[in-house]
Amino acid sequence: MKNRTRKLSTTTRYLLLLAAFSILANTILGILLTRQSNAAIKSLMRSRMLDISNTAADMLDGDILRDISPADEGTAEYRSVMETLRSFQDNIGLSYIYCIRDEGIGNFTFGLDPALENPAEFGAPVECTDALYQASRGTSAVDEVPHVDDWGAFYSAYSPVFDSSGKVAGIVGVDFTREWYDEQSGAMLRTTVLTCAASLVVGVAVALVLIDRSRKRVHTVNEQLGELSVSMEALMLEVRNLAGVDAPGSGVEMEQYDIDDLESLTQRLAAMKADLNYQIGKVHEQAYYDPATGVMNKECYLSTQKVMDDMVREGLAEFSILIFNLNELIEINIACGHAYGDMAVKDTADVLSSVFGRDRVFRIGGGEFIVIAETTSKSDMQSALSSVELRVAKENVKEKPYKLHLSLSMGYAVLDPETDHEYMDVFRRAESMRNEDVAAYAAKHDGESARKDGNDE
Repeated sequence: MKNRTRKLSTTTRYLLLLAAFSILANTILGILLTRQSNAAIKSLMRSRMLDISNTAADMLDGDILRDISPADEGTAEYRSVMETLRSFQDNIGLSYIYCIRDEGIGNFTFGLDPALENPAEFGAPVECTDALYQASRGTSAVDEVPHVDDWGAFYSAYSPVFDSSGKVAGIVGVDFTREWYDEQSGAMLRTTVLTCAASLVVGVAVALVLIDRSRKRVHTVNEQLGELSVSMEALMLEVRNLAGVDAPGSGVEMEQYDIDDLESLTQRLAAMKADLNYQIGKVHEQAYYDPATGVMNKECYLSTQKVMDDMVREGLAEFSILIFNLNELIEINIACGHAYGDMAVKDTADVLSSVFGRDRVFRIGGGEFIVIAETTSKSDMQSALSSVELRVAKENVKEKPYKLHLSLSMGYAVLDPETDHEYMDVFRRAESMRNEDVAAYAAKHDGESARKDGNDE
């Protein structure tokens, strides 16, 4: 016995794709947030470094700093600068703080350095960096990359000190070791990464829970739809039996479907919809079409009459009524049988349909037909009647099994909005003309019969 591998249902595939998309979206979002957080962390650290160097620079007197030298050691001015720098050195977690002098043409030297161990020598050269050069032009700046010197590898912030005339009298440098900088940045970055990872895990867990619940709900809905489809199939079977027609043959196996598969259920419902539309069309055809002639039946005529009545009352109607009677239908039924009478009725319906269209011709009963035409022109009506007479003549040229020629009594009336207040006002005038034509035909027919009988004698 072969093992059968169950194919994933459409619903399951959709839910798995949704879960994969959720995980991917959260991962991408986490990466973007990590990168943005890293940039933000570095920006915050540089801001902190600048705050320290700017504060120290603001606390120094530029006029004193400009003229001070090692020879001034012991003076009040010298002690003031050193105490200010040393207070930052002792109370803030930085590696070094010192003064820098601008010697011109991109050359810089150390000024006062409060370090207790291995202080920089006054006048010793300082490596020029972009941040240092920018500070010499009056704008505080921080190194983008660490620089390496005899004291180690540092990130440095530089702030200008201005004298009373507004010129840069010196520069305050603040050093933070690369290890400290990287540790601070790494710690904050790790916190961000862990937060994003936790958010991703929680998000995926929530998504999986929601997907599972959604799948159960879809299963329930599909199950209910499946039960509904069974009921609809039973209903359509009844409709088919009542209508006396077969199913259209949609080609879909209606009995087999996976209750968890939206695609399978969709195909099932689509097949049922096609079948139902087919049955509705058949029922509509049976309800409104005369099966013997293919034109509209009396029920359809009565419905149309109500619609035309409403339109007349609302002043929106524009129509004419034509009434036709198949003469000698009784004679045909007596002489040839009702089957041949039905043939004559069908030929009459074909004649009228060829002139007015099948949906405008109504068979009221026996050999009586009514046509509702969308025109109020008497010339159009006379032209239409002439077309009917011509087609009747062509029909009579053909050899018919019922032997007698087709003959129609006719009457028509055109809607007059000034005098007609309902549909029946127009109908009565058309009926009166038809009755006159019937009487004229009967008189003529009786006269011809009398003459024939006299000749026979």
